[in-house]
Amino acid sequence: MVLCFDSTYTWPACVAIHSVIRTWSSAEPLNIYCLCDSSLTATDRAMVEAVGRQAKGEVRIIDVEISVPEIRIAHLSAIAYARTIAPELIDAAHLAYLDCDVIACTSIHPLLRPIAADYPLAAARDVYGPELAAPHIGPQRFPFGRRAGTFPYFNSGVMAIDVARWREQAVTRHVKALMRDPEWRPALDDQDTLNYVLDGRFEMLDPRWNVIPVDFLNRSFGSTSIPGDRYVPAEYQRDLEESPWVVHYLTDRKPWLVDYGDDPLGRLWQAEAVETADVLDRARVSRPSPSSP
Repeated sequence: MVLCFDSTYTWPACVAIHSVIRTWSSAEPLNIYCLCDSSLTATDRAMVEAVGRQAKGEVRIIDVEISVPEIRIAHLSAIAYARTIAPELIDAAHLAYLDCDVIACTSIHPLLRPIAADYPLAAARDVYGPELAAPHIGPQRFPFGRRAGTFPYFNSGVMAIDVARWREQAVTRHVKALMRDPEWRPALDDQDTLNYVLDGRFEMLDPRWNVIPVDFLNRSFGSTSIPGDRYVPAEYQRDLEESPWVVHYLTDRKPWLVDYGDDPLGRLWQAEAVETADVLDRARVSRPSPSSP
């Protein structure tokens, strides 16, 4: 399992890690790799290590420094791009990458398996940009090339990675080259960059691996529909939200920052946060208050 974060995301990263450990059901050990920058404090590291000690396996914080010309999304930092170098740093057959704004509701070990064709990764469609012709993607920022506008576009918050194929296909090198191109100005940063480099070569995951709280976000933003409705109708999306495998708290509406009220997916995160706080309390490690967004 791989996560990438700076000090701003240490607390939600701990909650995500706890959820993965709590739900892990494989007899194989769970090895956790955290790619972090120099902003992590001694307390941050102590938090990660205290939560990680619950796992039967290795917990490693790998120090990396990432430099990118520009970050377009306000709630992201350059460390988001660390996911694009993780398969070059970690020797494993398969990796499961998770964003820090997720919780696992079931064991993620099924993600650590062979991927279709010669694809280097598997990921779920992005509900807000499910295809290249979605309104906020489109050819003006993302030339279609050989692909039709209906080609799928994935969300990079949950990815299953075949390390050998990633390395053979030089994905990291191609990402770095694109990042150095002054003409490349991705609206969605690392996610756009990976989608462009992979050129549609990814296995599509079951949407339950990356369930977005669409109902809450629609109410929060005053929306009635999203581009993903074309592939996941609203009624089906509601069913997904009732039985997620991984919940991904997309956008800047994070459950540790805003009040989700009685939203079921918001309550799931808060319950996980309370359990994580108990782990840190028992380890006598200071932590943020889990009761306040």
